[in-house]
Amino acid sequence: MVFMRYEYPTNSFPYKISKRLNALSVPRKDFVDTQDEMPAYTATGTRKSALNGQTTDRVNDIAWPWTRRLMVIKRMYKRQFSQERLERIDRMIEAANGTLYSKLANCVIDLKKMDFRDVKKKKGWTESEWKKHMDYISAVAAPKREFKPPPVQRGKSMPLEALLPRIEAMMVRPDYKCYKRMSQEAWYRDPVKVPPNALKYVITERTKKLAAPRAMPRAE
Repeated sequence: MVFMRYEYPTNSFPYKISKRLNALSVPRKDFVDTQDEMPAYTATGTRKSALNGQTTDRVNDIAWPWTRRLMVIKRMYKRQFSQERLERIDRMIEAANGTLYSKLANCVIDLKKMDFRDVKKKKGWTESEWKKHMDYISAVAAPKREFKPPPVQRGKSMPLEALLPRIEAMMVRPDYKCYKRMSQEAWYRDPVKVPPNALKYVITERTKKLAAPRAMPRAE
């Protein structure tokens, strides 16, 4: 069993504070820039530790842009980029197309065909689907219907003289049946009390034989 140490309650905070909360409430030490052993940067301004760090496959897959977006960029800047840069984009397309997230998003493209027309092609709605969609929008945009309960149909009013017999009957105190306790009934028998003959105990020969200890058989 672990015993926690508590701080004593104060006037501003009259409750007990656990040791863990006390440790969490201590502010962290401020970072002091002493310019000693600072992280090294490359010529482009990237930290070298970031380049040497190891990332997981999940982070690498998420970092890749969408495959279709890379293909659109390659088509738009096909004449402006150099051949080396276009080859680099092709490698990025292959890497982004083979990730698990592309398969789950159902956006994997057949790179052998490289059909760029499928990039901008979108599935259109039919007339029935569009009509169903507009009907749903109009139903949602309509004001909310208020279902008020029907008005209470009251009967014809009666004079006070006709209601007096009913009022007087309601004013009469009702009769209640009083039940006796079980111990006050004539047929009640106290379970604690026993007849006097039950206290008289006569020891017989049969009782002595039953009460006598039995001899254990001796092993030969």
